[in-house]
Amino acid sequence: MMRKIFFVILSFFCFLVSAASLPESLEGIWEGKDRFVFFENNGEDENQIVILLKEYYGWYYDRAAEPASYAETESRTRNAATAKKAESIYFTLKEQKKNPNKNDEEENLQKNAWELTFEYSKYQKNIIPLCVIDNCIYLNYYIQDSKDKNYYRGNAVSRGITLDSQIQRENISCLYFTDDSEVFLSADSLEDEAGGKKYFFDIRYWNTDMEYSFENSSLSYGEKTYFVDRHIFSCGNNYSATSGRSRVIRNVMPPVEFNEDDFVLSEDESLMAVSSSQYLVKLADKNTVESLMLLVNAQNSKRKPPAPPPFEPSNLDWHWDLIDELEKNNEIILEVRKRQKEFGLRGKDFGR
Repeated sequence: MMRKIFFVILSFFCFLVSAASLPESLEGIWEGKDRFVFFENNGEDENQIVILLKEYYGWYYDRAAEPASYAETESRTRNAATAKKAESIYFTLKEQKKNPNKNDEEENLQKNAWELTFEYSKYQKNIIPLCVIDNCIYLNYYIQDSKDKNYYRGNAVSRGITLDSQIQRENISCLYFTDDSEVFLSADSLEDEAGGKKYFFDIRYWNTDMEYSFENSSLSYGEKTYFVDRHIFSCGNNYSATSGRSRVIRNVMPPVEFNEDDFVLSEDESLMAVSSSQYLVKLADKNTVESLMLLVNAQNSKRKPPAPPPFEPSNLDWHWDLIDELEKNNEIILEVRKRQKEFGLRGKDFGR
């Protein structure tokens, strides 16, 4: 019971900054491989997500989720791909913090990273962490600590903005950067000095039912010791880097060389995303319902050309005269041909 009360209090104080209106960096139409997502700042108290699915290998745009008011101004097409009524999905968003153990002062908030909570029903919801860097949305990212600039906290990575609820991630990671050559001189796996290169420890945190602890854990490698969070609270779940009451991280993996091509950093380096986790790209100068409907109507007015014939045209002699001779006076075949004639033309009738 105490644990439940604690998580309610922790959720309230750690992520209290909810917004009725959308931040400017999130507004607009975003495109991904299989969908469009529209964040509309309509000035209302409740936000609704708009999702267009690219059906049939992108040939048709399905207005899968949208406010009911959209159908009043732009009627919905009823077909095999589009339901008569769209899904109605409300969401709230909360800015994430640079240090979850500090109060929500303005300078402690990461302005371009949020946890979005999508309410599907009374019993189903998704919490989706995402960040925006250079007009792109990323799902797998890290937030730099407000005090220790070498420490980046991770989040529970989701499948994205979907129409169905998702199972929360079992593991998350945090990164601790170092360019201290003493670490590498004392490591058996790395004989040479760092040579000016940057390395990081990838620290695994796993989902746990422990009570959340504000204490730090120690990470030791060679003769060096670093301090990171013992627990990370993400998407309503607690993740731990240590077992039981221990405050020491065991089985520390060797540091990994930092490759700039694998990550994307914000201008002030307070946000760092995994490059391969890029999810959506903002469409320039498209942030209205009218722009969205123009996209839909333009795409859905296209007609896909017919598929090519399975066999190339040829001058093959089918020897229909011989086939007719063999079938002559056969009562069974005559009945079959009669049914075929009622059904449609044969290849012979096309002059083949």
